[in-house]
Amino acid sequence: MAVDSMNKKQGKLKLYTIFHKGLNRTKYTVNGNHNWGVEPLLLGLEYNTVEGLVVSVYPYYNHYIKKLKTNFSFEPNLRYGLSNTHLNAWADITFRTRDWETDKKVKRQAWTFSGGKRVSQFNKNNPVTTLANSISTLLYGDNHMKIYENYYGSVNFSKRYEEGLRINVNALYEDRIPLSNTTDFVIFKNNTKYLTPNFAYKDTIPYAAVAHQAFIISFDISIKPGQKYIQYPNRKMSLGSNYPTFSLSYTKGIETIFGSDVNFDKWRFSISDDKNLKLAGMLKYKAGIGGFLNNKKVFIQDYQHFNGYRVIRASEYVNSFQLARYYDNSTISSFYAYGHLEHHFNGLLTNKIPLFKRLNWNLVGGGNAFYVNGKNNYFEVFAGLENILKIFRVDFVAAYSEGKTTTTGIRIGAGGILGGSLTRGGNNRRSSIKL
Repeated sequence: MAVDSMNKKQGKLKLYTIFHKGLNRTKYTVNGNHNWGVEPLLLGLEYNTVEGLVVSVYPYYNHYIKKLKTNFSFEPNLRYGLSNTHLNAWADITFRTRDWETDKKVKRQAWTFSGGKRVSQFNKNNPVTTLANSISTLLYGDNHMKIYENYYGSVNFSKRYEEGLRINVNALYEDRIPLSNTTDFVIFKNNTKYLTPNFAYKDTIPYAAVAHQAFIISFDISIKPGQKYIQYPNRKMSLGSNYPTFSLSYTKGIETIFGSDVNFDKWRFSISDDKNLKLAGMLKYKAGIGGFLNNKKVFIQDYQHFNGYRVIRASEYVNSFQLARYYDNSTISSFYAYGHLEHHFNGLLTNKIPLFKRLNWNLVGGGNAFYVNGKNNYFEVFAGLENILKIFRVDFVAAYSEGKTTTTGIRIGAGGILGGSLTRGGNNRRSSIKL
């Protein structure tokens, strides 16, 4: 009776809501629940100069298998470009287990199998959001997003341990296909002169627009020691740790396997943390080093990229460079270093100013930098106010890059009750696995 009641409580389907709200339904059963739906269709609309108007559909299905204490998810993706008339379709299948339900230890693992034909940015971190690129292209002729098609298959294994240890192993094959612009439509015709080719490289980067294959294996490990937990009857919940997170990754491109053309070895080590300084505010930082041990044959997709950003809407401050160009500083150097620092003062200073205290605006500031060599380095500082109307954040940013003049800009993001920045990551939707 309880199961039937929960099923009826969801109400009737209203198909018109699929455009702005999507659909999300759950079928409750004694043997496990079935959850299915579709992301809002409006979120699947975008525009770029390669595909033209893009229509994407993101359905999903999740089923919790009670006997196996395993969650199964199926996420197909459909994408069609009206200008280049290319149809792309791919899917992710994930099995996620939660061992803590039986042995009361925090041990979670997930297997994800993916494959099909998709469109990808050259920088797999997806620094250019679809909304930002659509607006900047249509209004100003700034087509920042650079993409390629690829037939691919991948297997990913992730596991989290109670001690704060996480591991991730991935095997990826891509048949990479270059793409060219097929439309120059912009709202203001004079802005067509600013449109750039679909190339994500400088003149010094070879192989950029060449079709090729890649077989890549990567290994990531991170640990946050000193984890504390609260014990519930059937599980434990993490209370965090006083120590930072240490991460190490290694990626190898293997030549000849499945016709692969790549041959490289690269590594990265980083340390990051969010520190609650109580009355002094919140400090966030991330710093790292890395490089290529072998760079015999590296295509632009496998370079070390620094997440630039060139639109007024802010990206994540502790993971990107607000005024850097997207691919100008990409490298295959044997060594590089980077750092991000952001401090939220939370009224430490502004509460002493009557007007700011009444408005409840808070000061925020920090800096971002990376170093490759004497000719390839970058530094920026920013300062601003957040919690404007309890939502917005506005920063002034000044940046310096070797051999270039100092640049300045304004970035608008989200702060206060929302926190972070007004960004929507590429595939951070539906049942994305986070261990």
